[in-house]
Amino acid sequence: MIISHSQRFIFIANRKTASTAIGIAFSSACNKKDIITPLGKDEEIRRKLGYQKPRNFIPWHKKPAYLSLLTQRKLTGLWISEKVKEIGYYTHITPKKILKYLQPDIWESYFRFCFVRNPWDLVISQYFWSIRNKSQPLSLDSFLNSSKIEGIARRSQEMYTLNGKLAVNRLCRYENVQTEVNRIFEELNLPGDPKLPEAKRQFRSDNRHYRDVLNDEQAARIGLIFKREIELSGYSY
Repeated sequence: MIISHSQRFIFIANRKTASTAIGIAFSSACNKKDIITPLGKDEEIRRKLGYQKPRNFIPWHKKPAYLSLLTQRKLTGLWISEKVKEIGYYTHITPKKILKYLQPDIWESYFRFCFVRNPWDLVISQYFWSIRNKSQPLSLDSFLNSSKIEGIARRSQEMYTLNGKLAVNRLCRYENVQTEVNRIFEELNLPGDPKLPEAKRQFRSDNRHYRDVLNDEQAARIGLIFKREIELSGYSY
C-alpha cells in the first residue's frame, strides 16, 4: 500500500494481483514524506533498484507501541507482523482501515486505484496454491463448495469498496497490469520508472487455462459468488 502525499495518489494492494511488483514500481515515484508499507523479503528488490524504502507506515502517536513491538521481537524472536497491523498501515490494508488514520479530505482528493483479477483464474490459482504440499489434496469440487470461495471474494471486495460502494477512482485489471501502470504514470505525470520488476511468482502446478479446468457448473458457481466484482470490472467467462 502506498499513500503518496507528494504525487497525490493511493495504491491499495489487493491479493494475488502482482501487488508486490506494482508497489515497487510506484515507490519509484515517491519521496520521504510519503507512506510506503513493507514488503517483507521482497524489500531486497526495492533496495537494489534504489527506490524509496518503507516509511511513515506507523502513525506518530503509535510510535511508542511500535518500538515496544520491535524490542519484543529482538528479545524473543517472535513474529510481530499481525500486531503491527493493529497500530498502523500494512500491505493489504482495506479502505475502511486506511480511514482510521487518514483524513477523509485527503482520501477524497487523491487518485485511488486497486487491481482485480479474473475471478475464474483467481480461484483456480488459489486452489492449486492450497493443495501445493498436500499428500491427499482437496478435490476442486470440494474446494469450490467450501466457504473458502466466499472468503476470497469478500477479501477482494473489501480492498476496493467502502460501505458497499466503490471506493476507488479506477479498478484496474491484473491481466493488463503493465499497460495499466503505464497509463497511471502518464496520466498523473509521475516521476520514476513504471516498469514492473520481477517479484513474487504465483505457484501453479497445472498451467491449463481456467476454461480447460472448470466445467459449466463450477464456472457458474464462481460467477455467482463474484457477481459484484464481475459487474464492476467487466470480466466474462
